[in-house]
Amino acid sequence: MNAPKIGEMRLRMSLEAPVDMADDSGTMTRSYVALGAIWVKLTPLSAEARFVEDRQEMAIQWIAQARWRGDVTSEMRLVDGARELRIASAYDPDGRRRFLLCHCEEIA
Repeated sequence: MNAPKIGEMRLRMSLEAPVDMADDSGTMTRSYVALGAIWVKLTPLSAEARFVEDRQEMAIQWIAQARWRGDVTSEMRLVDGARELRIASAYDPDGRRRFLLCHCEEIA
């Protein structure tokens, strides 16, 4: 992947990290807290229909390109309104800490 040109990172998404908390009965519940907003360029990779628990869902694979951040992990997600992209992996494509590539999955 090439570095995005100026103006291609035009989608503003919220970067969210998971927070696990125990409720009164001791059951762990996961919620997400926003770490901040980042500008990204989304590029679709593939889409597939699959059956999960007797229902069909659509899984869309994306590449999200953003400015470098060293704190992004595969536990996080990118959110834009009702759209949620689970980050599967995040890496620096050229080792120069200029850009970050995130392989993401959206379940529709």
